[in-house]
Formats: sequence, structure tokens, C-alpha cells
Amino acid sequence: MTKYIIYILLYTLTSCSSSNEWMCEGDCEDGIGKKIWSNGGIDSGKWSNGDLNGQGKQLLPPNSKFSGDIYVGEFKDGFYDGKGMYFDKSKDGHYIGDFKNGLPNGKGKGVFGEKYENPKMYYEGQYKNGLYEGHGTIYWGDNGKYAHDKYIGEWKEGLMHGYGKYYFSNGDRFEGPWQNNSQHGDGIYVFSNGDTLKGHWDDGYCQELAKRLGLE
Repeated sequence: MTKYIIYILLYTLTSCSSSNEWMCEGDCEDGIGKKIWSNGGIDSGKWSNGDLNGQGKQLLPPNSKFSGDIYVGEFKDGFYDGKGMYFDKSKDGHYIGDFKNGLPNGKGKGVFGEKYENPKMYYEGQYKNGLYEGHGTIYWGDNGKYAHDKYIGEWKEGLMHGYGKYYFSNGDRFEGPWQNNSQHGDGIYVFSNGDTLKGHWDDGYCQELAKRLGLE
């Protein structure tokens, strides 16, 4: 079974503009200050050697594809690094957790809000270089083809990969190995009434299950 995985994509800017058109309130070199860019972006917090280092806040410029997005948290040399929160206005979502070199790395949770096409969709678990990697849980939200489905298990480069349990909205579940977003290997299918079926899955397809469901 193949699914389309949605990611919260976070783009870190070392500054809000490629130009030098900005003004500073306070100390934007080595101290506490606010850098206000001509395009409407704002960087504020603790500065060291001209970069945000430590606690800070970044408001992305209104004329960019990230208009209205906000990051609040720790910086290192101008990049999101440490604990932080990123609010994605266009996707009505947010990510709270660990960052490194401007991307989610470590443990965190990404949530989409009511205005998103899959309301209440979330992923909670481990990240690496901005992608789901390690152990994590995803819930596909309250709308769409996979509404109310949930997966708990291993991930690799943003895909379900390794051992995991998939809970279907009808009460059925699958337990077993995954490879590149599809069940792959020997697993167990548990029906909502408690009946179980052991079988072999190949790229999401199980002949035993297909026969049980009358699909072949």
C-alpha cells in the first residue's frame, strides 16, 4: 500500500533579505536587538558577530512564499538550532521540537490546523534533516482518503520503513515490516472483529488477504 506523505517543509533564512536594506533597534552585532528589513521581515533576539545566537524570533517577509510564518526559539550563527517553534501560516500548521542547521532534527511534533486540507493531521516522533526518520506516529487527519488512519512505527527519509503498526479507520490493523511506504514481508492483519490473518506482503499486496476479502 502506497501513501502520499505530507511534510511540514521549513526553510531557514540566515537573513530576511539578500540586500543590506535594514535598520536596527538596539544592538544587532553583539547584544540584544531587532533587525527590521525593508521587505517587512524582522529578526530579533540575541546577536553575536552579526548573527542571531541564542534565543530569538524571526518573522518572514510578507512578500515571500513564507508570508506570515514565524519562528521562535534558539539560533546558532543565524540558523534555527536547538529548541524552537515554527508556525506555518499558509498550511495552518506548526512544528515544535528540535532543530539543527535550520531543519527539524531530533524529536518534534508537526501539526496541521483546521484550515488545512487534512485538518488535525499530525506527525510526532523523530526527524532527520527535516524528514521523518526513526520512530514516529502519524495521524492522517479528519478528512481525505486516509481520514482517521494512523501509523506507529519506523521511518526512513520521510517514508514508512521498518517495523510498524497501521490502524485503519474501520478498526482493522496491520502489524509487520514496511519498505518505502508499503507493507513488505511477513506480517499479520487483524480484523476489527478480532480475527487474524498471517501472510506475506509484496510491495503492499498480500494474496492471502486478497482472497479473504474476495478480491481475487
